[in-house]
Amino acid sequence: MAYESVEQFRILFLDKKNRLIADEVQQVGTVDHTPLYPREVIRRTLELSACALILVHNHPAGDPSPSAADVRMTREIAEITKQMGITLHDHIIVGRAGHVSMRGLKLI
Repeated sequence: MAYESVEQFRILFLDKKNRLIADEVQQVGTVDHTPLYPREVIRRTLELSACALILVHNHPAGDPSPSAADVRMTREIAEITKQMGITLHDHIIVGRAGHVSMRGLKLI
């Protein structure tokens, strides 16, 4: 993902024992933006009967630092999933310069 030319948003859907159910591309965007719709994240999570999620997207420019929009969207999804009893383990951002964990940065 670090070397893709456009942003790609993937979701890792996990079962109750944190085993991978599915690794899916949720959205593909432009060079600097990928829209992610919480409604679609929840819809697919329920379809798969997933109990937990890991969000992953790339920054084609190379710097994996989260933008304000990344933080806002992640917190929105975290709030919704918490209310539904679904665990959001992390949001990983991948870039050519490495990767960051929003959980590790204490942003969620």
